[in-house]
Amino acid sequence: MPTSSERPEWLTEPCPIWRDGRHDDQEMTEDRRHHSEYQVVPVIQRQVRWPRGTRGAGDEVEGDELNVLAFRDVGARETWIAIANDRQHVEVTLESALRLHAALGDMLDQIPNCDT
Repeated sequence: MPTSSERPEWLTEPCPIWRDGRHDDQEMTEDRRHHSEYQVVPVIQRQVRWPRGTRGAGDEVEGDELNVLAFRDVGARETWIAIANDRQHVEVTLESALRLHAALGDMLDQIPNCDT
């Protein structure tokens, strides 16, 4: 098995410039992908209650972490952006992530950086 610095024999395509360079844990064909370094982002989020609409003034929040990374399956052309942890995840195309980035930027520009 190759180490993280060696190129595996099955990898015949060039790696994207943003990848982290590790392919040592991808012996199974379905696990083979290029991925960026993980960025861990601390977040505060509302706890979800079911059924929806049962929230009140005393809703609870919790601290958590979300992992953000880019990935592309080996042999594929589409790059994906994932925002995930053990309980939730969103995976969107790079094009969709750019639209979300622009929309979030526009929204955050309109909201003061204080909670009043």
